Amino acid sequence: MNRVVVISGATSGIGKALAKKFEADGDIVCNLSRSCTDNGFDYKCDVSDEAQVNAAVGKIGERYGRVDILVNNAGIGISGATELIPMDDIKKAMDISYFGALYLTRACLKFMKKGARIIFMSSIAGLTAIPFRSVYCSVKAAELMLGESLRMELSQAGISVVTLCPGEIKTNFSANKLADVKTSERYGKRVEKALEKVTSSEEKRMSIASVIDKIYKICVSGRKAMYIIGGKYKFLYFAKRVLPTTTYLKLTDSMLGGRE
Repeated sequence: MNRVVVISGATSGIGKALAKKFEADGDIVCNLSRSCTDNGFDYKCDVSDEAQVNAAVGKIGERYGRVDILVNNAGIGISGATELIPMDDIKKAMDISYFGALYLTRACLKFMKKGARIIFMSSIAGLTAIPFRSVYCSVKAAELMLGESLRMELSQAGISVVTLCPGEIKTNFSANKLADVKTSERYGKRVEKALEKVTSSEEKRMSIASVIDKIYKICVSGRKAMYIIGGKYKFLYFAKRVLPTTTYLKLTDSMLGGRE
């Protein structure tokens, strides 16, 4: 029997590539996205709107009677000096990446039984602090904690919960993020330079093709609570765990903080 797979944000990037992998395996893929049009498998839905999420998942449940795999993939990037980023942008990031995942998980759980799987697409930023990306790090850390807590809550029900923490991957994610370069005497050119540091490494990022098979395999059968995608990011996380926190933060700030 084909699995019923729900993926948020499957119109581009990792979500789109994952959808193709599931479809090639004969699964039924239901994409929830603001940019798609309602049809048999695409459900136009703003995941930050709980009512829209409940309505879309309700249609999926009514049509198929179950959800076998949920991939919480929708998200948005955000960067800038914490005190200067507009609060509306901060709330938007939290609404899409965290509350969107929470709404979708709660809605899909109504149609999930033993053997079902829930995947959270967090980020390496959810494991390590980055200057001028505090909001993004906080949102992804919250998503990670949501996944790990749910793993314990749902263990007796036989529903698996896995969180992925990818490093930087070449997608249109960076181009669409809320990048705020406003500054003040307190920061000078650091905000802009920190952003330039991130964007200058675009070509060095992992390609979707190089990681999608691994991500797909984890979504289907991964058993660990959390997976880091990318060798250098595993080393980064290792360094964070073994170095004194103050030392690690100073090193990170020197590399990514846009210091003059």
